[in-house]
Amino acid sequence: MRLLAVIFAVIGLAVAELNPDARLIGGTNAAWGQFPSAVSINTPFQLHCGGVIVNQQHVLTSAQCVLNAQNRLIDPYWLTVVAGDVALAPKGPRRQTRKVSRVYVHPEFNVFTRENDVAVLRLDRPYELPSNTIDEARRRMRVTPNAEACQFAGWGASTNAATAPLNVLQRFLPMNINDRELCNQGTMHAGRVLESMICAGNTAASNNAAPCTGNLGTGLYCNRQLVGILSFGVNCGTANNPPVFTQVRYYSQWIDQQFNRTDGLPPNWTPGHL
Repeated sequence: MRLLAVIFAVIGLAVAELNPDARLIGGTNAAWGQFPSAVSINTPFQLHCGGVIVNQQHVLTSAQCVLNAQNRLIDPYWLTVVAGDVALAPKGPRRQTRKVSRVYVHPEFNVFTRENDVAVLRLDRPYELPSNTIDEARRRMRVTPNAEACQFAGWGASTNAATAPLNVLQRFLPMNINDRELCNQGTMHAGRVLESMICAGNTAASNNAAPCTGNLGTGLYCNRQLVGILSFGVNCGTANNPPVFTQVRYYSQWIDQQFNRTDGLPPNWTPGHL
């Protein structure tokens, strides 16, 4: 057991060096299959993002995760999606890794306001289902009430220190849904949280449960249903900057429409709102 602990510590440091910005504060280790739709997305630009399986060959994530620093579409060749494994390293027997063949970004994504911050990735081949640790997300179609207890599942470090090693194990954070008016106060998001978004998590400073850079696109689950994907407010525990999620129910029809598309976005595609 002591040898295994040392091995995991070394692996954690190695992953942190490759991916220093992907972290979250606090949380609890997830069990195998607890969040079967959650995936890790690796790119050479965002370093790390999260995503959610929405059908056997498609993954939902943030539009920000598939654009480079110049807000141009990343070549799908550079995107890798890992599912079915609670550990980033070492590779587990249940892991299924896929490359991306097509990327579809919402045509009205606004890089300034983060409105319509959704993208669908088509994988090079479907996931092998059924699986004990991989499954499609159940998308919530009804309104999510304020104060509902939800969970945010991703990968990250246990502190916000710049040198903190990345946890190789998936962790989940408790997050309660906030009233939109609270989050839209001038001292917080100042009206940026739109009806198509949902605000959750800490509004005060916290060192117990908060997402940090590297978790964009990661899912928020309420009663095991996918409610949102992280868009902004990656606060690393600071006050007055609660996490804000793209509310998935507003985009369910658009998501489904991407499954049967045969065209692709042109190389170097950019959003209309620049």
